[in-house]
Amino acid sequence: MIERFYAKNLVGFETLDIDFEPGLVVVTGPSGAGKSVFMEALLALFGFAEVRAEISEVLLRRHDLIDLGSYETDEEETEITIRAVKKEKIRYFLNDLTISKKRLRGMMLPFVRHISQRNKGELSSELLIELLDAMAMVEDSAHSERLERFRRHYGEYREKSAELKRMRTDEKRIRELVEFAEFEIGKIDAVAPKPGEDEELMEIKRRLSKKEKIGEAIAKASKIFEYENDVVEALTMIESDTVLFDEAMNMLRSEFERAEEMIEELEDIDVEGVLDRIEALSELKRRYGSIEEALAYRDEKVEELEYYRNIDHRLDDLAAEVEKLALVLEKEAENIGYARKSAVAKVEHFVNGYLVQLRMPPVSFRLSSKPIDASGTDEVDVDLRGSSVETLSGGEFNRMRLALLLCKSELAGGEGVLLIDEIDANVSGDESIAIARLLKALSKNYQIVAISHQPHLSAAARQHLLVTKEEGESMVRTLSKKERVKEISRMIAGEKGMDEAAGFAENLLKEFLK
Repeated sequence: MIERFYAKNLVGFETLDIDFEPGLVVVTGPSGAGKSVFMEALLALFGFAEVRAEISEVLLRRHDLIDLGSYETDEEETEITIRAVKKEKIRYFLNDLTISKKRLRGMMLPFVRHISQRNKGELSSELLIELLDAMAMVEDSAHSERLERFRRHYGEYREKSAELKRMRTDEKRIRELVEFAEFEIGKIDAVAPKPGEDEELMEIKRRLSKKEKIGEAIAKASKIFEYENDVVEALTMIESDTVLFDEAMNMLRSEFERAEEMIEELEDIDVEGVLDRIEALSELKRRYGSIEEALAYRDEKVEELEYYRNIDHRLDDLAAEVEKLALVLEKEAENIGYARKSAVAKVEHFVNGYLVQLRMPPVSFRLSSKPIDASGTDEVDVDLRGSSVETLSGGEFNRMRLALLLCKSELAGGEGVLLIDEIDANVSGDESIAIARLLKALSKNYQIVAISHQPHLSAAARQHLLVTKEEGESMVRTLSKKERVKEISRMIAGEKGMDEAAGFAENLLKEFLK
């Protein structure tokens, strides 16, 4: 659930800081006070709207529906923090880690749902299919396993079909691809580089550049050996130990001999060959980054070449796998379809039970076939006694989707957060009462934050937030019981008739808070 919502420098609001309660939370206030701005700012923190506040933050209670993945900071942590900062650009943070809007929205979709005044998605075939599946699972627990198996096979089918399509595309230009792979391999093989070879050659080049100077220096310094006996004789005469001097001279003689051997070896090296080899290796490094990367690219092309040469055989095998999976999916989709057809009458009865309470005529569901996809081969339409969903008024549409939400919640045990914009707009008094009662029932499973202009839904709320505007600045606060009576009285009779409506408002609160 949402535990806290904070925003700074939001359009119309200087600062907004609200602690939320579980269950049904209703937001009311005069027109133009900032209710929609408040809701939009909350939606923006889940990636469902544009960020308009300079800084905004929401604190959520941890829930299994939210898969944090790499944003998991502490498994024992019971809260999740989402923050948005708007400066030159908008940045989102999840548990203080940067996250993209797209990824944030995808992560929150299973947990948070936005129900606007006329969101056709609430009556889409996909959601109606979910409702039929939920009923089918109640009737037969094996239906869940059938769905899971179908989805797994469908994923394999999609993956292998995509690979088959790619291979068939490759097949059409296979000769060109083979020639290109052979050309790339040949270009690297012509140089035949070895890991670390470039460093060894650069060391040889460095020695070659110093060869003459080293020779001259050794020749000049070797004159020291002409005076070696004189030094030994002098040390003997002064009765000094000659051991250290002898060791030093022997070490010097050994180093000079080693240097002369190196010079002799360098004499046998083909200088032009070394320089040409360095240039060839440098060209490879300019193209591929390093010798190691060039060799890795060669290995990749060798694998591709093997793939191209065996593509005919692999094509036949893969085509057979795809065909076999298609037959399996067709049979599984057929079994799933039977279960859904069996559930139609029960779901209709269930939904119509709520529609009666909402003063709506009964509906029926029509199953039809469609090309296979992740949900199977079934498509569902709502039959409104020969009319379509598009013919519904705003109030009828809202009541229809409320009935579907209630059914889904009861069948599948729905949880999470529902953010609702004026679901009780354009309805009569009786219809408003029914909506309030049913939303209160739905709030046992969901936390519901709803904007309302109706007194009944406001009275049914566990928490009542009032948005007001004074001298151009919007503010929001939680109302006490006494303040709720006053606000509900305003909603019933307007500013002038509040005193007369106060008694009715008190009775309304008592009725819904029993």
